[in-house]
Amino acid sequence: MIGFYDYTVILTYMGALAGLLGIGMSIQGLYINAILCMAVALVCDTFDGIVARAKKNRTKGEMLFGIQIDSLCDLISFGICPATLFYKLGMEKPLDLMLLGAYCLCCVIRLGYFNTLAVQAELGTKGDYRGLPVVCLGGVMTGYFTAAGRIRELVAVEILEQGVSMAVTVVLLTRWADGDPGRACCAVVGGSSVASLVTLLSLLILRGREENRLPDRREEPVPVAGRLLRVALPLALADDLRMGISTVENLIVPRRLGLFPHSTEPLAEYGVVCGMVFPTLMFPASILYSLAELLVPEMSRCAAGERRKRIAYLTGRSLRVALLYGLAAGGVLFTAAEPLGMVLFDNPLVGRQLRYFALLAPMLYVDAVTDANVKGMGQQVACVRYNTVTSFLDVVFLWLLLPRFGLWGYYLSFLVTHALNFGLSFFRLQKVTGFRPQGSVVFRALGAMALSVWVASLLPQVGGWGGVLLLGAGFCSVFFLLLVILGVVGREDLHWIRGLVRPVDKRGQAGVS
Repeated sequence: MIGFYDYTVILTYMGALAGLLGIGMSIQGLYINAILCMAVALVCDTFDGIVARAKKNRTKGEMLFGIQIDSLCDLISFGICPATLFYKLGMEKPLDLMLLGAYCLCCVIRLGYFNTLAVQAELGTKGDYRGLPVVCLGGVMTGYFTAAGRIRELVAVEILEQGVSMAVTVVLLTRWADGDPGRACCAVVGGSSVASLVTLLSLLILRGREENRLPDRREEPVPVAGRLLRVALPLALADDLRMGISTVENLIVPRRLGLFPHSTEPLAEYGVVCGMVFPTLMFPASILYSLAELLVPEMSRCAAGERRKRIAYLTGRSLRVALLYGLAAGGVLFTAAEPLGMVLFDNPLVGRQLRYFALLAPMLYVDAVTDANVKGMGQQVACVRYNTVTSFLDVVFLWLLLPRFGLWGYYLSFLVTHALNFGLSFFRLQKVTGFRPQGSVVFRALGAMALSVWVASLLPQVGGWGGVLLLGAGFCSVFFLLLVILGVVGREDLHWIRGLVRPVDKRGQAGVS
């Protein structure tokens, strides 16, 4: 009999069948089913190698056959199937066909090349692996610069990435998309892809220049694979779970919203929240995320050295900064919600929804820093548990609340699940660090925010960017003045933030003081 049919290749065959089924679904116009088929093929491709390597007595023929058949099945599931799907979605013009052909050709070249490397490795002639997706490798390089405390380089590269992404996207939208929704989506993806490549090249250049300045030290390699796996695996599981739940949420929310008797355009309402309100709400958090990324390696170093007082100090300081920043951002978004919605999206619904979600900004921003502190203390498994529980609760709440309360049900589910996740993470942080919050500081900051919002509401209502700047400047001025008067913000806080962004010194110590 031609071929091998033991359990080591069953998942590979199942992935190929899922890809073929996805092609048929695409031809029939069942696009959601086609995407689900590719998801099944992806799961099969993820675990087929693990299952195959688990067999201890595999013959050389079985190994080589597994390498070849895996690539051929991948070509069906992740080459031909996506190309067929995009063709049926509207990529039918000559240039579109050229792009789809180039995509399939790249798949063939990639699979053939790595087949060659894999065969050489099995034969003992070559054992190194030379492949890593651009986004993944960019993430690795970003992690290196973060751990080294080179925040200035990261900020410069981040600005470059955003600029390239916007420039390429705008050019493709204006010169190529021609108003076609499918091409517009491809333009956005193309801009993001080019920006990721530019980011990777920039970080590699900076890394190369840094290596040239470092002394030539020949040290024995430290076995860190096990420790990295214990950290990376829970985080990967959490990200995969979050993506899966997000997909389920995107599928059920429009349908359950449609059952609400007072909802006329459920998909449009949900699109406003996800595509307009959330990006606006979380845009100011980009600065805070940089702070959170710096905290993870610093907390890890302190935990490794059992510096309990240092850990408690960093925890309290970072949470206070996150709280004040979240209150400031939330206050600006709340007071300037309506003019901001009109300026950015020319949609009055954005401003009304943004006002409600802006009230949650302080909690969301503090939660980001809390999560970073918890992960820095090595509590990744706890984070996975909390995300799992709250994600499933979110789906249950959405299923039950949307038909009865409409978009308010979505808001309520968002509030309850995020508050629960934040509460669990915060109590976990208290337990492992010994940190105790200062309730007086929290209440004084909340009072300063409330009074600042009231003062900003007395300002004249002006449309356009003038109104946004007036309300934002008015709120921030009063808010900062009240924080200083109430003793919430001092010179020490400013010195701490400035010290946080200092690069590491020659001894490899971060600039956090």
